This record gives sequence, structure tokens and C-alpha cells, in this order.
Amino acid sequence: MASEQWGMVTAGQARRLGVSRQDLNRLIGDGTLAVADQAARVYRLTGVPENPDLDPLRAAWLQLGGASFWHERIAAPDVVISHRSAAHLRGLGDLIPREHEFYATTRLRPRRKDIKLRVRSRIAPESREVWDGLPVSTVPAIIADLLSDREDESAVAQVVRDGLERGLLRREAVQAVIEPHTAAYGHSDPIEFLRVLVGEAAQA
Repeated sequence: MASEQWGMVTAGQARRLGVSRQDLNRLIGDGTLAVADQAARVYRLTGVPENPDLDPLRAAWLQLGGASFWHERIAAPDVVISHRSAAHLRGLGDLIPREHEFYATTRLRPRRKDIKLRVRSRIAPESREVWDGLPVSTVPAIIADLLSDREDESAVAQVVRDGLERGLLRREAVQAVIEPHTAAYGHSDPIEFLRVLVGEAAQA
């Protein structure tokens, strides 16, 4: 199980696999397992190579799934990484996440101040995909979310340019998602806004 989940496993998953609470505590006590980041009841197999940049996000996503197995959640995503967290996961732009941001299909209560959840009864399949083993917003959806949050225009522009340079984005898709936000960013029309974002026109 842990090999599918970056060396991590939740307490709920361990129970489903037949590991008793006593056995789990013994594994923690003898150093086989260690608590993963700030994610209560998520544990890491000691000795597994860590990724300090992404492991906190991975652990938070696992924590929100409780006892559900990775393959179950990937097949029918109930929690999808979004906004700054999604851009950071995919290496787009330079926005630093202030918290772990997710869309969730049900209201969850993680009891953590560093997790931000936005509830959507349905997460459209075309707005998400699997990236590095995690369900994450597509690049057009990330851009739309950042614009909705009124992120700095230059920061959004960097996300757009990175997406285009890496072949993860088409200009037509950019134009479609930026159109509703054109006036809010002080531009006269979507074409002009697009040219600014892709670096073909000077920003005001």
C-alpha cells in the first residue's frame, strides 16, 4: 500500500489491511513508521526517500481520504488539488502556496489551519487529471481559479507562459478561461488580455 502512496499509509487504510491499533503503535514505537508532516493518522515508512517540497501536500491529501485506498480515490476523485497548490505541484509559475488548497465533493473537517477546502458537489472530469499520482486541476482550470482569486496578473502570466512552453496548454484554452475576468483586470477585450499574459504586449 505504501509503495503506491510515496511511502505513506493512513491509520484507516492500515485497519482495512488487518493491522490492529496495537500493531500500528508497535510499528511507530520501533521506528518502522513515523508521523508524516502535520497529517494526523498518516504515517511514513522510515527509510523511504522523502520529498520535502511535495510530501506535505501528499500527506494532506491522504489524510482527507481516511480509510479509502489510493486506487479508489484516483478512480473517482473526491478531493482534487487546486489553485496555488495545483500550480506548485505542476511546477507552473512561482506562486508559493500559503496553505494546501483542494476542491472536495463533501464537507470535510480536517482540523488543520493549513488546509483550505472548497466544496463542489461535482468536480467535472474535464477539469481534473492525475499528475504525479495525485488528482489535480488541469492547467486551464488552475488559471481560471487563480483569476477568480484575483491573483497578481504577472504571477498568472508566468503560469500561462510555463504551461504554453511545456505543451500543457493551448492559446485557445487560455482565451476561453480568461474572458470572464478581462474587465476585472482592467483590459478592454480578451485578445488584448491574452497578449499581455503570453508576453506579446506590454503590461499596463
